Amino acid sequence: MRGSTIGIVAAACLVIGFVAGFILRPAIAPAPASPAAAAGIAQPTEEEATEAVRRHRLFTGTVLSHATLKLGDCSPGGVGPGVMCMTQVVLDPTKPNATPQNRAIGFARVNGQWEVAVW
Repeated sequence: MRGSTIGIVAAACLVIGFVAGFILRPAIAPAPASPAAAAGIAQPTEEEATEAVRRHRLFTGTVLSHATLKLGDCSPGGVGPGVMCMTQVVLDPTKPNATPQNRAIGFARVNGQWEVAVW
């Protein structure tokens, strides 16, 4: 074979290998679970976390009854009981120009219900 033919075959094999690896990666090496789940610690669902934030009263007395929340990774709580979770929260989506805030929020299970433990 000529040098250019070998180069083309090698490049084609490399591309096929990358594509196969990209497609098969989730089956071969699935994404790891969150640290809390890996440690066997319970964590709230997104709905449970949203309800806990909506029940929470801030130090100013403000109630976040319209808050929306997207739950990220959770890890065992270092400051208090329960878990610390990364969240993206919009405190009042009914206000114009309401922007999401990325913040860690602690959740603990109290009497069978998830509550905000660390704000």
